[in-house]
Amino acid sequence: MNAELLRNTLKLAVAAFITAALAVHFDRIQYIWYPLMAVVIVVDDNDDHTVAAASSRILGTVMGGLITFLVHTMLSGWIGVLVSLLVMIPVLQLLGWQNAQGTAGLTAVMFLMIPSHAALNWDYVFNRGLDTIVGCAVAILVGLMFWPRSGMAELTAADGELRQVLNRQLAHYSDWLAQRRARPQPLDPAPLSSTLQRMEQLVSVESRGPRHQVLKRSGWEQRLRLWQLAQLHWIAWERLMAALPQVESQQAEPLRRSVAELQRQLGGAPGPTPLRDPGRWHELSQQLHLPLLSLLALAEEQRPLHAALGGLNRMAPR
Repeated sequence: MNAELLRNTLKLAVAAFITAALAVHFDRIQYIWYPLMAVVIVVDDNDDHTVAAASSRILGTVMGGLITFLVHTMLSGWIGVLVSLLVMIPVLQLLGWQNAQGTAGLTAVMFLMIPSHAALNWDYVFNRGLDTIVGCAVAILVGLMFWPRSGMAELTAADGELRQVLNRQLAHYSDWLAQRRARPQPLDPAPLSSTLQRMEQLVSVESRGPRHQVLKRSGWEQRLRLWQLAQLHWIAWERLMAALPQVESQQAEPLRRSVAELQRQLGGAPGPTPLRDPGRWHELSQQLHLPLLSLLALAEEQRPLHAALGGLNRMAPR
């Protein structure tokens, strides 16, 4: 089973179990669906989203209960639902609580299913609001206490993982050109793309959460763009390296220097992007009978790759 799916399933199950146990303990089992529905709506795979959903759920319940109570004194049934929605949507938009519209609408539907006008009073609205708050509180506490997660920490870990992969592959190329090992196979693009996609999701989530200022100061959006650029040119660079003849390539000193420069860019002291020098590659092609166009294409791919790796090194988490 997927680890993320298992984590979210356990979090939801534990939160629902604790909420049901509290309802039974305090003899509020008759309306247990209110706190349980709050748990289902609020629980999210990101703790920041859980807090945001809880805020929207509470605001929506309070406003939906208030407007529904007032409408219920005059209308009932689906006409009452329609009037309640027509009133609460502009009110919520005016207050800036657009995220609470869904919960408020659902509250109106549930409250107006009560057959008796007398059953819907201030005491009922207060108790159902309290049930909702309990469900939200349990969902938040379970997420923060038992399965906490930090998007910033995951971003740092993913960044470090990508660095290790590229550093290790560059070391393999260096050993191959020094005739200490066989030619390395190009990296599979799928895991790199998967990691970058996860980083993109985390940056998107964190940019909408309470730590968006920390994300901005840390430059994660710029780092993500650099990683995407580096991946694009890395894949092309490796394909060109794989197409070069092996024996002649291992004798090419410029290739060894190029790999060493990339290693320094990523793991050492980054330097400026080298200038174009087609004469050097033309000379190498004539000396070792290597394909000139492949060498020139390799040099062109290395320049943006060199710059992207250097930028990642300068912006690395410290």
